[in-house]
Amino acid sequence: MTTGSRFALLLCLFFPMAVMAAAGERLPVEHGQWLQRPSQQLIDMADADMDNGGSKDTALVCYSIVVNRYDPAMREAQKQLCADAYMHLWTIYYYDFYDYPKCFECLTRAREIADEIGREVSNIYLGFGCMYQTISEETGNTELGAKALDYYILAMNAGMRTNDDSHTDMACTNVLSMATQQKGLASIDQEWQSYRWLPEAGETVLLRRYNKLLHAAYSHIEQRQYDEAIAIFDRQLQMIEGTEYSRLIYFTCVEKAKVFAKKGDFNDAIATLARPEQIAVALEMKDCMLEVFGLLAEYYGRQGHERQRQLYRESYIALKDTLTNYHQLASVNEMEFRGELKQMDRQMAEMRRHREVMARVAAVTAVFVLILLALLVVVFRQNGRLKRSNRQLYQTNVAMLRAEEERRQMRRQLQASKETKNGGSNGESENNSCTEEVKYKNSNLSDDDKTMLLGLITDVMENSPEVFSPDFSVERLAVLTDSKYKYVSQVIHEHCGLNFNAFLNQYRIKEACKRMSDTTRYGNYTIEAIANDVGFRSRSAFASSFKRITGLTPSEYQRFAQDAQS
Repeated sequence: MTTGSRFALLLCLFFPMAVMAAAGERLPVEHGQWLQRPSQQLIDMADADMDNGGSKDTALVCYSIVVNRYDPAMREAQKQLCADAYMHLWTIYYYDFYDYPKCFECLTRAREIADEIGREVSNIYLGFGCMYQTISEETGNTELGAKALDYYILAMNAGMRTNDDSHTDMACTNVLSMATQQKGLASIDQEWQSYRWLPEAGETVLLRRYNKLLHAAYSHIEQRQYDEAIAIFDRQLQMIEGTEYSRLIYFTCVEKAKVFAKKGDFNDAIATLARPEQIAVALEMKDCMLEVFGLLAEYYGRQGHERQRQLYRESYIALKDTLTNYHQLASVNEMEFRGELKQMDRQMAEMRRHREVMARVAAVTAVFVLILLALLVVVFRQNGRLKRSNRQLYQTNVAMLRAEEERRQMRRQLQASKETKNGGSNGESENNSCTEEVKYKNSNLSDDDKTMLLGLITDVMENSPEVFSPDFSVERLAVLTDSKYKYVSQVIHEHCGLNFNAFLNQYRIKEACKRMSDTTRYGNYTIEAIANDVGFRSRSAFASSFKRITGLTPSEYQRFAQDAQS
């Protein structure tokens, strides 16, 4: 891997490059309680752990929990957190575990989510560019290098469209570096013209001026104007000296040393590499140290300093073996850790299944509630119609009672008028009564007899308080009408179509209705008290007769009566 490509990527992506200081030192996975924490909180915890140089275990657990929560039905903001977590996982798998298949998986999932929510994200393109560039340099596949350049261009254009200044500047540095290695700066002239006219303001000033100087330096190198390129690298170093961009200083010094080597000035090249060697060792950037040792071994050999060449060559080989062993150990550790993550994945899957079951239960419950509400509406409407119907029944019963009372008053007036006209005929009447009695005993009733007996029965039923005695019977009615009970029963049956008990209950129920309507006298009476007063021995018998005769229950009739009085 060349210095320019490797370190342009590192400085532009601003992702941590240092590997774990002690491979195999791992934290136990006891983070089950984290499963309940919000995704944003988990990402913040992982970011803080990464920034403080902690173990990658915590970050892996936090980011893995977040990505395993992905659900196509979740809100857009939560999907964005999943995409962010995938990008964080990519940096860990790339810089710490060198697991390129896993890196591609994370980048692909992040891009799918970004496409799903309609967001163009520059750093995803940057990640793909970095992956293709790395594989290209390790395998010598120039086609993959060209693909990496294409992704960097996509990242730069996307950054400019979305006003993502930081990723735009990162992508531009990578575009310049890869274009110089591939087809030359002319191949990216259109992209460069778009970038060079971007405004310089705030945090963008330093990196945009740096990139403009880098483009000028590479232009001079392409024209073999090495002194001019070295002068530009010196200007860049002056710009970034004392800033946080240590990796950028490293990269600039290495590029400057390469130009000295192109000129054949190996002493100056070796002297220039002293600064990047110091930075690489201080920051424990093992890949950077490997490259510096290789360049120094080459340059000392060109100068004929065999002893120094051998020392740096041995350092290079030892470090390469260390990195190889580390990669193997890191791979074993990752496999162990992935086993622990799989256990957590199973827990997450169980939680998702539980949520799905709860969602189905909620759906069924919602359907049930809707059906219940619909039934309640139907019942409510039916109750409304029934209430209106019952009110109409009540009003009909009241009207019938009123009409019957009026007829009764008319009969009384007619009876009083007859008695006034026949004032001295009491003895004759008694004789007739005796005669009728004899006739009832000795012959069948004529129609006139039946009519007369019906009048007597009606008079007793309407005026005698005995009607409301629980012991009132057809025999007693026969006595009160001076007749035989079988004739009384016959007349009631023939003229009313009822047996005696049904006939009696009609009068009793009518009286109960009158009393319920008379709230002044009977407003404090219970239904059972009224039932007893009109001759019923049990409330159930009263309620049954009341419903059959009026069409209403006693409580309904009483409620309507009270409403009518209010």
